Amino acid sequence: MGSPITFERLLSGARDFAHLAMGAHPEGQTEVFLLDAGVSVERLAKAALVRVHPTLLAEVKGNDDMLLHFAGALITPPQRFHTIGAAAAIARLRKIGILPRSGELDGLIELRNGVAHLGASSADDYLAPFVETICKLLDHTGQDRGEFWGSWSEAIQVTLDDRFDRVQKAVYLRMDQARFRMETRFGKLPEGTVESVARTIGETGLVIIDRSPTGVLFRTLSSCPACGTEAATLFLKAPNTTLLYEMELTAEELHCGLCGLRLAGTQEIEVAGLSTTMSCKVEDLREVINDGPIGSFTEDPNLGRARRPVEDSW
Repeated sequence: MGSPITFERLLSGARDFAHLAMGAHPEGQTEVFLLDAGVSVERLAKAALVRVHPTLLAEVKGNDDMLLHFAGALITPPQRFHTIGAAAAIARLRKIGILPRSGELDGLIELRNGVAHLGASSADDYLAPFVETICKLLDHTGQDRGEFWGSWSEAIQVTLDDRFDRVQKAVYLRMDQARFRMETRFGKLPEGTVESVARTIGETGLVIIDRSPTGVLFRTLSSCPACGTEAATLFLKAPNTTLLYEMELTAEELHCGLCGLRLAGTQEIEVAGLSTTMSCKVEDLREVINDGPIGSFTEDPNLGRARRPVEDSW
């Protein structure tokens, strides 16, 4: 009877869990990401050891049935399989020069083992070591990265690319993940569905939505840099001293209602390829929904209390 623990099965399992981990990452499901990423690394690490020799998976603690089975001396597999864990598999791969030492990878495995009790603040700190480890093991075992990662290949390439700084990598990765999410949500729906939904949720025109001591906040419709639809809400800000007839607004955030892309801060918006400033006039205003006083922002004291279209308030 052949062993149920084979290179092909371990590789297939590693691929499945890697895709689950990548799917959890953009959703902010940190614990799910850590669990799935850790299992993926463990499966592929064991697959790499099997390629060297199956006996390297054996955990010899009193009973040597597993060792004999993997060596081919015991044809019938034991009733229960006890193989080494992820940490031991990684340690053996380091001893034979397949994986380098990495505190980040060790941290990922430790969090995977104790995630239910310890938790973690963010998955971002462990994405790079996860991806780098998987790719090193794929290269060592002669597996094609594109075939393993599938639709996540572009996101993986961005994660590995040293030409980008941390902010650029974060934005490009989020955009790739948003495109993947878009395809998952709408890929099999009838033609025209995306456009129809975009028209439903898209709100044209410039709207004043809030005022704070630091300035006045606007929102307007924007094209999403990830999915390309006119369904993103761009939030802009102007100082309280800005005049309505001559407004220079600065982009602060972007949220897409279709693909779920979120950008925070002027730097991320610029990296995504959008303009970070917008020149507007009073004619562009469609509505004001702020209850507080606008102060020096406008010469009309009634504008701050308006909930009707702006042209009806004047």
